[in-house]
Amino acid sequence: MLRRNELKMSSMSWMVRVLGVLALLALLSGSVFAGPGYILKTQGNNLQTIANTYGLTLHRQIFSNGSFSVGVVSIPDNADPSLASAVASDPNVLRFSADHVLPAKSPALPALSQAVTNLQAWLLSMQNYQQKTNSYFNQPAFKLIGAPSAGQGKGVTVAVIDTAVDPSHPLLAGNLVAGADCVGSSGNACVPGTPSIFNDATLDQSTVIILEQSTVIILEQSTVIILEQSTVIILESDKAAALAGTQLPADMGHGTMVSSLIAGAAPGASIMPIRAFQADGSANLSDIVAAIYYAVGNGANVINMSFSTQNVDSLSDAITYATGQGVLCVASTDNTDDNTAVYPAAYNGTGQQVIGVGSVDSVFGLFKSGFSGYGHPSVDLYAPGENLVAAYPGNHFALASGTSFSSALVSGAAATLISKRPGDTLQNYASALTSSGPQVWNPADGTHSLNVKAAFKNLQ
Repeated sequence: MLRRNELKMSSMSWMVRVLGVLALLALLSGSVFAGPGYILKTQGNNLQTIANTYGLTLHRQIFSNGSFSVGVVSIPDNADPSLASAVASDPNVLRFSADHVLPAKSPALPALSQAVTNLQAWLLSMQNYQQKTNSYFNQPAFKLIGAPSAGQGKGVTVAVIDTAVDPSHPLLAGNLVAGADCVGSSGNACVPGTPSIFNDATLDQSTVIILEQSTVIILEQSTVIILEQSTVIILESDKAAALAGTQLPADMGHGTMVSSLIAGAAPGASIMPIRAFQADGSANLSDIVAAIYYAVGNGANVINMSFSTQNVDSLSDAITYATGQGVLCVASTDNTDDNTAVYPAAYNGTGQQVIGVGSVDSVFGLFKSGFSGYGHPSVDLYAPGENLVAAYPGNHFALASGTSFSSALVSGAAATLISKRPGDTLQNYASALTSSGPQVWNPADGTHSLNVKAAFKNLQ
């Protein structure tokens, strides 16, 4: 998942030849407001009025629906220290809180045997493209959650708040609908369109297997920082050439991998990619908030959030709004073996409905992954998250582990339930999913593992 701390870069033993890396970095940099400023929520459409009253600079309007408005502002450098308190106390101000950066963070080492992981990666890397495609469609994780079939999720839109995607990948081409780029667009909340991070010319098709077991295991490039995930192995293994120290952006591929697993779990669903994370794997809180409001306003039925952070009022407000508009939210827990509450996974208060997801093994679906968070309130459901075969930018495939990908499978399952039983309540969808499969053995807290067929029966 893309959690705020979860992104981490691992140095690789072998590197792959990459074309146009500098151009890619330029593409990823985008036009952004440096921040962090403040997230301002006002009654009505009073953002500019409040900004003028207190001498604030309004950088972007995130959302406005007549009842309230949300935007990003900054305070003058020479402002009186009491100015922030004065703004927050204004009767027309509903929320005034500091924006902040969610930094890239280091994922935990996977609990799976390195030898098993490496062997599986090596075997898959030897396959041709069609064989890799078959391995993706026939992987055990899909069967564990209920054997997805063609058309499942049809008519349902899943927004993926993540890094940008590779829209040309064959596993995504039939599922993607227009999304948006929400990374610091000056003046606009988000820029509509498909936020493409990649094109086929950027990564050379011949690559080496890179098996370094620290957070990121990649079989096809120098380094990758993955949001809320523990390992990634890119399954290509031909000629290799050193990059002379050049590294790809930290979050490369995360949005593509997450989206492809949603598409695999719900082949008929539409996926709306919304970029909120930057090339180094970090994100401004305001960009994530903007992405949530954009998803709700543009027809998303489900929002996948493969990241985690602390409890922040402006994020909580956005989740409450999404739930109030009938959007089911799914979020990954930390890739840390503890029961610390992380958000948005732990939002389940009044007016909020978020399914927090942890990872289990992909063979039996019964054993908590060693890298996964656990326990309430962050984890409501587990799903396979170890050694999943996923799409990777540049028409490639990757072997990935982490709660990010468990969350993706649950988002796909949610899309399936909604498509088969439209118009039910979010509480019923969530209840059906979280009581669907067998109870996870460790920890024995009564939390279940995902099973789509059982979840649908629960709705009957």
